[in-house]
Amino acid sequence: MGILNRIRKGLEALGAGAPRQDAQGPEELSFSAEVPIAGADAPLWRMNVQLVSEPHGDGERLRLRAHLQTNFAALRPALTAPAAPARALPHGARGGAVLRLTERTTALAQRALANPVVGFLAQPLLKHDFNTWIDLQASTASLDDGAHALVPQSDKLTALGIRPARSKDGGPVAESWAGEAPGGFAQVSIVQMDKSHLPSRLASLLGDKPFQMAGTVINTVQEK
Repeated sequence: MGILNRIRKGLEALGAGAPRQDAQGPEELSFSAEVPIAGADAPLWRMNVQLVSEPHGDGERLRLRAHLQTNFAALRPALTAPAAPARALPHGARGGAVLRLTERTTALAQRALANPVVGFLAQPLLKHDFNTWIDLQASTASLDDGAHALVPQSDKLTALGIRPARSKDGGPVAESWAGEAPGGFAQVSIVQMDKSHLPSRLASLLGDKPFQMAGTVINTVQEK
């Protein structure tokens, strides 16, 4: 479990805890963060990340799943909320004790949107929410189909009419599909890489080990 062991040591050095690892099983690490804003049902920005490392054949597999959400619609309450007092926002640890993150985010949003040019340009964004889902797998196991074997949820992609080419057979490293979705727009991108696609210096660090990586990135824009 070398990959997450290095991450765990880094987190321990920072005093931020360590990934969870069962006595026998995969090693997991997950974390989340968000930027709240006063008066909104959802945060302005949210991120959830999960990493799982486990044995895979004669090698190791690392899977990363992430969800990034930007709720520009959450800024709309800031347009009608009472304006914050006109004062400089404190900085550093002392400033954090004076104004909580929610209050500071709301105050900054109000000040930015009070600018006529910024407010005009922001109006279309305030009607939409943006989401990004990332599902990425990398493996040092010997796989007959190379990176294509790691494409996440390939059966669901096929049901949508998305059939990525095999990078091992000369297909492109990245492909993308886009179209309308309920209430907005969606884009699906697929990346497939084998050891031959890596920079020579990075590939040399793997020695004789094989390497393949595949992932999907799904972006959606929905009107609120």
